[in-house]
Amino acid sequence: MNKTEFLIGRSDLDLLDDFYPDDLPNEWRFDYYSTLFKALSLKIDTKEDLEQIFIELKDSDEVFELVVYIEQTQLLEIPLLILLLKPIHQYRSQFNLFCELDEQPSNEVMKILSGYKLCFQSDKKLKFDLNTKLITNKYFYFTQFPIIYTSNIWDEKQIRNFLQDVSLVNTKIILICKYAESETLNKIRIIAEILGF
Repeated sequence: MNKTEFLIGRSDLDLLDDFYPDDLPNEWRFDYYSTLFKALSLKIDTKEDLEQIFIELKDSDEVFELVVYIEQTQLLEIPLLILLLKPIHQYRSQFNLFCELDEQPSNEVMKILSGYKLCFQSDKKLKFDLNTKLITNKYFYFTQFPIIYTSNIWDEKQIRNFLQDVSLVNTKIILICKYAESETLNKIRIIAEILGF
C-alpha cells in the first residue's frame, strides 16, 4: 500500500501573479496563502513576521507545514547560527529547519540543532544519525520527513513523472517549488490528487 502524502508549497509569500486580491493587506498574505496550500518555505532571515505566523499556526487546526530555510554558510558558522536561531528557538516544534548541504556539519553544529525538526538535502552521501532516503538522485537526511526543494520549472509531464518517482518513498513529503507561481502550484496539487496522493 502506498502511504506517500504530498504537502505542496513554495518559497516566500511574494507571488508575482494575480494570486492575491488587489485589496488584500500585506499582513494577511499568509492567511490567504495557507487556505490553498499546505506548506511554505521562508528564509531564516526573512522580512516576514515569523512570530505572527507561528502564533497563527499554533491557533490553527489545519495541517500546515512551515519550512525555515537556512543557507549552508549560515548553518556552518556557529556564532551566526546561534544568532539566527535565537528569535525562533521557542517555536522549534512548529517548523522544519531545512538546508541544502555539500559538506558535513560539525558535531557542535548538530548539538546546537538538537531538538529541531531537521531536513538536509545533498548531492553527496554524508554521515548523520538521522533518517535517510535517496530520492531523485539526491540524499535526504531528516528527523520527521523529507523536504524536496526544487528551483526547476516543470511542465505537466515533468510534474507527473516527478510525483510518480517519489511516490515510492511511502512517507509524508513536503515539496517546495522555489519559483512556482500559483498556477504551477495548483497544477502540482491537482496532478498529485489525480495520482491518489
